[in-house]
Amino acid sequence: MCATHATSFASDGEAGAPMTARLGCAKDAGGLRSLAASDNDLIMVFDFPIAERREQVRTLIRGLVDETRADQDAGMTLGTSLTRRVRQHSVGIYPPQEGSADFQGTVHAVDDSLVMIIPMDVVVGFEESRFQKFIASGVGTGVGILVGAGCLVSFGPGAPAAAPVCGAISAGLGALTTEVLNAHFDGKSLGDADVWADAVAASVWPTVAGAFGGALLNWVAASGPAAITEMQTILLNFGTKLKFLGNPMTYMSGALGSMAPKLYAAFLRQSRGIGGTGAPLRVLAVGDSMTQGMEGDFTWRYRLWEWFKDQHVAVDFVGPYQGTKQPDTPTGPPAPPPLQGEIESPSATPPPVSGAYAQGIPAGFDSDHFAVWGRQAAQDKDLIGPVVAEYKPDLVLFGIGFNDMGWLVSDATGTLDSMKTLVDRARAAKGDIRFAVANVPMRPLIDGRQDLIVKTRQYNTMLRDAIPSWSTLASPVKLVDWEAAYSCDTNSCPAGYDDLHPNALGEFQIASAFARTLHDDYGMGQFVPGIPTTIPRRPIFPVNSVVAEAVPSGVKVTWSPVFGARGYTVRYRLAGAADWNQTHVSTNRYDTTWTEDGWTWEYQVNTDNGTDGVSVWSGTVSATAHPATAAPPTNVSTRPASDGLDVYWDAPTGPHTDSIDRYEIITWDKDVPGSYISSTAVKGVSAQIDGLVPGHHYLVAVVTWNEAGGGMPVVARSVTVGAGVPPIPADVKIQSLDATTVRLTWQGSAQAAGYRVWVRNATEGGPFTADRSTTDTTSHEVAFLFPGNWNFEFCVSAFNGALESHRSGCVRVPLPPPSAGLAGRSSADVGRSPEPAAQSPLREARFADRGRDLVAAAPGR
Repeated sequence: MCATHATSFASDGEAGAPMTARLGCAKDAGGLRSLAASDNDLIMVFDFPIAERREQVRTLIRGLVDETRADQDAGMTLGTSLTRRVRQHSVGIYPPQEGSADFQGTVHAVDDSLVMIIPMDVVVGFEESRFQKFIASGVGTGVGILVGAGCLVSFGPGAPAAAPVCGAISAGLGALTTEVLNAHFDGKSLGDADVWADAVAASVWPTVAGAFGGALLNWVAASGPAAITEMQTILLNFGTKLKFLGNPMTYMSGALGSMAPKLYAAFLRQSRGIGGTGAPLRVLAVGDSMTQGMEGDFTWRYRLWEWFKDQHVAVDFVGPYQGTKQPDTPTGPPAPPPLQGEIESPSATPPPVSGAYAQGIPAGFDSDHFAVWGRQAAQDKDLIGPVVAEYKPDLVLFGIGFNDMGWLVSDATGTLDSMKTLVDRARAAKGDIRFAVANVPMRPLIDGRQDLIVKTRQYNTMLRDAIPSWSTLASPVKLVDWEAAYSCDTNSCPAGYDDLHPNALGEFQIASAFARTLHDDYGMGQFVPGIPTTIPRRPIFPVNSVVAEAVPSGVKVTWSPVFGARGYTVRYRLAGAADWNQTHVSTNRYDTTWTEDGWTWEYQVNTDNGTDGVSVWSGTVSATAHPATAAPPTNVSTRPASDGLDVYWDAPTGPHTDSIDRYEIITWDKDVPGSYISSTAVKGVSAQIDGLVPGHHYLVAVVTWNEAGGGMPVVARSVTVGAGVPPIPADVKIQSLDATTVRLTWQGSAQAAGYRVWVRNATEGGPFTADRSTTDTTSHEVAFLFPGNWNFEFCVSAFNGALESHRSGCVRVPLPPPSAGLAGRSSADVGRSPEPAAQSPLREARFADRGRDLVAAAPGR
């Protein structure tokens, strides 16, 4: 089987070559056969036939063999040991990943040769990728020995700089060879001599800068060209001998032809502090939730730190915080709403910055930052000066501004002013600071927030145009094009787990955007790699220990927190109901507060990581509610005002009303898609709500609060703000759907907040009564009209709170033909009205969640 991967030991080494390679089966290896356990073991040999380097070569080979065997004694495989060495001296072109070349084997020093042996059982299962990594590691190792030995000879015996300089340069050029070959095998770009020279210089210089920097420069100038020429020769020979390596070896040999002067120039730049200095670069990351991250995230800061590390740029992230946003702590049932005119005290709670990072992030990650969930540029402009003064960054990375426009704090111009102030105040604290200022990402359209798209476009254009004028010679400012790098637009957001915040892909993209600016505009690093094709998946753990229990406010559901959960979905229903309702929560507690005594609720919970996936549902738990909340107010009346509305009610009576503390007035703008429910509270039995939008239609509800919490809401008549008595509905039409059901349609008006349908039995001559339901649409169905719908007539009135129009002209269906009956209804329905409980939104569980179900229960909804 070894022959599949081998050339032949029969051919002689290349005459005059400083190093040759042989690869074949142990049975063909002559005197080396005794080192192998089987004839079919695979043997790779690197011979170094130059007599004047014999002592140095043998010393380096023995050192390599001893180091590798020590690794194997510690439990490593041969492949892992070779990978560790390359990673330790990586030049950042294409660093090998841990575990990418894991194979068993042995190494031996035999005279002037380095021998590597792969056992037969490994060879049998040696797939192409691992064989290629084996070859790349071997060739890179051989190059390192060749360059190191030649370097040691050039210094002469006893030179203090010989060991550090030759060790560093041989490790750098050997790692370069391995990484370029691995890049070829994995289908990646091989780069060119410019990139390679910068990469090697950035890798090698920090290890010798200072006492031996001058010696390194002298060696590169005097002996570097000869070393590069030898590399070209042996790579070309390897490509001829190992046919499958022909393409990358030939390319690399040719590209090295121009590398010697470029390598010297790159080292010279390093010595002058261009692209790398002895002191780490102090970096301050300033931002909001997208920069801070939440528990379980890698964050783009970590991906940028990896880039700095791979590019051999010494960096020290600074700032007052270290963590991601930790999960919210359950705080109990909903708190009472503030009273009208009550000013809430500013929270003294410290920012949530103690969250952990993704499992697997190395302990050495430098996580210092100045990024806080929800933070705005308008806030940070008053905080940045003292932070810069304390932490003295050399470079500030700004990723902030979205919340200013997203939360309606500022428009595009105001956000730009805040960013300019941030730069000015940071610069006032440290005059030579450099800036990388990111624009803000786009996000998919939110109903009712077309303005956010417009503002984002305006701001990003204005920022791009303004940044050049913000720069000074001592303190430059450069743009980071976050928006262009981030896979998120007005239609979709593959880079975000919730249509905005970065998932693992988005973290790579944001880090790449910053790295691009730092490389292109500030000369940091050798190159900016592409986004990895394999993105780590976020682990999703199921929810455990779910418990439901009755509490005075209703029902409390709790469960054990799940590490890295972005949130949870709770689904709930009344026992016996077929369908579930569901809602999203951010913490490991959910409360059902709008419930009646004796109702039994069922719950299931899962971990919800947005587009990163969800876990399986937990088992079902249940609890029977026995709330100690008070009944809702009675006789609730609403009236429109010029820019608001007035609400009146009577205090409830009965159990638990002796501890009533306040009444909550809830309003919801029906005319703004995606609008939020608003509320305030009063101590009395009336309230005036101001600041509403004239002409808009508002749902209104009132909730009684006592010491146990908020009780069931009562939904009042809707109101059209700024309007009076609506006009009478016109053009009322009737359609018979079956013998006992009709549909009414009419022409409404913008002034109307809703409509009532009036019904009377015209055959019996009874009075008009209003149908129990109201509607905010211009159609309505009435059913269970026994003994037949032709016996009834119908009128419609329009209302605006308590203001109501006269009834419209009445309509009725024609008398039926003599054969007409009650088609479409069973005999069991005759004479039976629909049961109120069967139609109640409460019995349908729609009042379990105050955040969404009040809207569903609104008249006509």
